[in-house]
Amino acid sequence: MTWGQRRTLVILLVIAAVVLFIWIVPHWTFTSGEAISSNSVLVLDLNGSIEEQRATDLSSVFFGSPTLVLHEINDAIDSARTDSRIEGLVVRIGPLETGWAKLEEIHSHLLAFHASGKPSICYLGYDGEENAEYYVATGCDQIWLTPSNPLDVRGMMAEATFLRGTLDKLKVVPDFYHIAEFKTATNQYTEKKFTPAHREEVESLLTSLYDRYLTEVSSARHIDRSHFADLVQKGPFLPEDAMQDKLVDRLAYWDEVQDFFRQKTGEWNPVGFAQYRQGLSDGSGPRIAIIYASGEIVSGASQITPGGTVVMGGDSVAAEIREARTDSSIRAIVLRVDSPGGSALASEVIRREVQLARKKKPVVVSMSDVAASGGYWISMSADKIIADPGTITASIGVLSGKMNISGLYKLLGLSTDYVSTSDNATLYSSQQDFTPAQQLIVQRMLQNIYTSFTQGVAQGRGLPIATVQKIAKGRVWSGEQAKGLGLVDDLGGTDRAVTVAKELAHIPVNRSVEIVRLPKEKTLFDLFLERSEGQVISHGEDYSSIQSLVHRMSSMVEAEPVRAQMPYVLRIR
Repeated sequence: MTWGQRRTLVILLVIAAVVLFIWIVPHWTFTSGEAISSNSVLVLDLNGSIEEQRATDLSSVFFGSPTLVLHEINDAIDSARTDSRIEGLVVRIGPLETGWAKLEEIHSHLLAFHASGKPSICYLGYDGEENAEYYVATGCDQIWLTPSNPLDVRGMMAEATFLRGTLDKLKVVPDFYHIAEFKTATNQYTEKKFTPAHREEVESLLTSLYDRYLTEVSSARHIDRSHFADLVQKGPFLPEDAMQDKLVDRLAYWDEVQDFFRQKTGEWNPVGFAQYRQGLSDGSGPRIAIIYASGEIVSGASQITPGGTVVMGGDSVAAEIREARTDSSIRAIVLRVDSPGGSALASEVIRREVQLARKKKPVVVSMSDVAASGGYWISMSADKIIADPGTITASIGVLSGKMNISGLYKLLGLSTDYVSTSDNATLYSSQQDFTPAQQLIVQRMLQNIYTSFTQGVAQGRGLPIATVQKIAKGRVWSGEQAKGLGLVDDLGGTDRAVTVAKELAHIPVNRSVEIVRLPKEKTLFDLFLERSEGQVISHGEDYSSIQSLVHRMSSMVEAEPVRAQMPYVLRIR
């Protein structure tokens, strides 16, 4: 070993020792500190995004992971409901950046806690308390609003961004094709506003979610539904008006929340969510696997972007399903899907493993915020599909195309040249539009994949192909609408999916089970091993820049020519 090699080895060992110290000591201190005492109050802070799984990377190890994970939130609420040490629950809600399905699940678990008789207070003491935050709050026994904080409850809106005007200025020409008329994923590039079909499906989806919102909130607050609907039309509300209309129970500050529990229990003894969840387990008994299928679907391995976003790799998820299929101790599989779709090929790789798995044990799909397009593709062959009412699903359609950036190159003074061996060698070249002959090739590929998609839905869901063709067309539906159409079997969250899986596996419904979660959360050693083997895939692009957006779209389509992608990026608030 040379002197340089020895020096490198010493440096690596020192770094490893420091990392282990940073990782192990705080963890040991945290988990072996004071036990939770009686008369405690669980304090749960909800704000920002809520994820299905924790994206473990080196940055989260070094700087801590503030990620809120849905099942951990719900498990903590459920445990506190029956935990004799916990006398009550306080939920502090800040601006939330997550979909309605996850909010529905948290809301239902809060309602179950409320039914236990223990006091639960939602404290609205932050800016940005809007429809979503208020919806979650209504799961608690009481809603307390700070005296200076307006309650921004009002009618809902759905908003999409269109880039065609910007692309025109950049001399970039979007050249895309899709099946069918509601498959509008590329409208953000090709249009400047909603097309009639695009507007129709957005209005339908928004109406479905809004109707559910009115029903559930009015029920939780014991307000007549029509009266609540009238109130919402007049929002937002000044604090005093919110009190008068019985939308909140009290105007108070944080110290008054503490005083409330001092009067109830004799002391204020808060327990933070991070501490409380350390003592939770995944149960015992017969084993059921929950496999998380989150993010945009790509071929190959699952990835984590530098921003912490999970990208679903077809090979990785297929391997996890295969692992659960071949493990004789696992009685059933729940595939938890939270994805807008992506590569049709990668989606088919996953679907095939679902098909193989259900030959050996039950496979139940549980849909989260989004299970659309490729997200529905990987779901359609399961024994049962369970969706939350607010899940965005279906979008049974496909698309393909490219960006012609030759005009942008000319604008920047760049130029390219090429030689080719055939006319179709330039099929996905970003320097020219599709020729008429190439358009026919793309359309034939699309029709072939669309036929496979609709036939797979018909077979998996037991529907006539004519019915599938009528409700497909690339259109998205809410989970509630999808149930009426036969695209899902039942409404509910992960708990409902586990119950259905137990029934199919002939496990008594009232018997506890052990949940095996895949993929397993990575350890520090796993992360270093990946880094040393070059397995960490990093997307270093700045996704906010137009240039990188165009480049990403161009390269993405070339890598995955036919995509089963959700029809648009839509914000409902």
